[in-house]
This record gives sequence, C-alpha cells and structure tokens, in this order.
Amino acid sequence: MAETLALDRTLTLHQLRTFRAVAEQLSFSAAAQELSISQPSVSYQVKELEQALGLSLVDRLGKRVRLTEAGEVLYEYARRTLTLLDEAALVMEQMRGIERGTLRVGASTTVGIYVVPLALGAFKKLHPGLAVSLEISRRETLLERVKRGVLDLAVLSPPVPDPDLITTPFMDDELVMVVPRGHPLAGRRGLSLQDFAGESFLMREPSSDTRAAVEAAARRAGVTLNVSMELGSNGAIKHAVEAGLGVAILSSHAIELERKDGGLVVVELEGFPIRRPWCIVHLRRRHLPAAVQRFVEYLRQGDWIRSLR
Repeated sequence: MAETLALDRTLTLHQLRTFRAVAEQLSFSAAAQELSISQPSVSYQVKELEQALGLSLVDRLGKRVRLTEAGEVLYEYARRTLTLLDEAALVMEQMRGIERGTLRVGASTTVGIYVVPLALGAFKKLHPGLAVSLEISRRETLLERVKRGVLDLAVLSPPVPDPDLITTPFMDDELVMVVPRGHPLAGRRGLSLQDFAGESFLMREPSSDTRAAVEAAARRAGVTLNVSMELGSNGAIKHAVEAGLGVAILSSHAIELERKDGGLVVVELEGFPIRRPWCIVHLRRRHLPAAVQRFVEYLRQGDWIRSLR
C-alpha cells in the first residue's frame, strides 16, 4: 500500500499523456508537435516517468524510438486510463453545455480554406463562448488525428469506409474547367474533355482529393491529361492559369473572385461540373461532445450556406 501511494504521488497525468503520444508516434519530435510542447520537454517527461517506475520504457534509436517490454505494458494501461478520463471530461463538458465547450475541426485544403471557415464563423457567432480551432491538412493525417481523438471531426471528400468512423455527406462540391481570359476555347460550347487533350494542365499534388477526382474523370472520358506543372495550393494554380501557363480543373468555390473579375473563365464541358460530396467524419462513439453534435447538425441543416453565395 505504501509503495502504491508513493507511486500515486510520483506519476502525473501529464507524464502519461506525453508517454502515450511518444508510444503512438514512436518519435519524440512528432509527439512534441502533437502536444504543442518542446521536444526537450517530451524527453524530460518520459525520463521522469522511467525514473519513477525504475524501468526503461523506450529504446532511443536516433530520431526514432522503440518501446521496451515495460513500455508496451504501460502503454496499454495508460491508453485505457486516459480514455476513461477523456470520457469523464466529455460528460462534464456536456453538463456545462455548448457555450463553455470546445470544437476542434480538421479539413482538407479546398473545403478547409473556402467553406469551413465561413461555417465556423457563423456557428461561433451563435455560440461566442465556444473555443474553436481549425486544422487544414492532408486526408490521411486528418483521419489519423480524428481516430486518435486529437480532432473532434474532419470535413473532407470522398466518403470514408472505416468501421471506426461515421461519415455523413452534407454538401456537394462542383469541379469546373477554368482557362485564362482570351483562351481560344473560352466561350465555346459543345466541348468535351477530349478537346483539352493537348492542353497543359496545372494540377495539385498526387495526394490531393481534387486531383484524384480529376484523374478519375479523365479515365472515364478516355483522356490522358498532359500535367505540365504540379502546384501545392489552389491559389498558386489560379495565378498560374491567369498567367497563361495552362488550364486547370478547380472547385467552383475556389474561383469565385477570379471569375467575377474576369481573370478566369469557366468552360462548359460535357460531363461537367464534376460533383463530389463533402463529408463530415467523426468517431463512432456513444457520446459526442455537445458542441460537436450541434456543429454537425448545423453543417447538415445548411442555413450558413447562404454566406457562400
């Protein structure tokens, strides 16, 4: 009993959370980034935990780490303990109500830049006491962070076939062909993707959801696209198209200003626009925080969409 009481005084939740992050990331630097603390702080917390237990928990292998046998055992207990504590915190948050809750949202690039901030802004006006954060990242990163509870939900496309997650479509995106002002095909009708087979296409990186949708459409049309340049953002692609470096297929939400200004022209094509669903993804769990439940309902109801028009 005396040893147990001594251990209770030595171990801290902060140490356990830090160790859990290291065990899941197998990297001190990645754990530090996840926890938003310094890498030396992560190393210190793990070292303190090892000294308290009198056991080595990780083997340091350069920039990577590997759990020892004791580390594997502790990780399972830490994971279960912290999960229970997180559930208790969730119940307490529900009892406090939405006005004092938190909402951690992730989103893929296009929807995260052009749509989700407007929805969050309108939702925040209704609930000014709510603490809101938005993380824009790649699809794989977002799904991993939702499954680990770092994010409450993510908004992305297409649907996610994962038994641990619930995927709910809430609105459609429309991908359109855009060319610079003065392009020979601007304003013409009766065109198809075949008419652009010789054009230089400006595309997002291979991991982009938009690029995947465009390439799928090209395969259906039997067209091989000439990808002349890969750019890391919609903004860079828009500027490149306006400069006459090529053509692109982008979300209609991403080009509203350039279309009104006349710098980009939308060309009507057979089979276009390409419609794809944007979906809300969250953990399949019995209790969602009140703020998360309310925001999911708010997105699905769509009253905020008027601000996009």
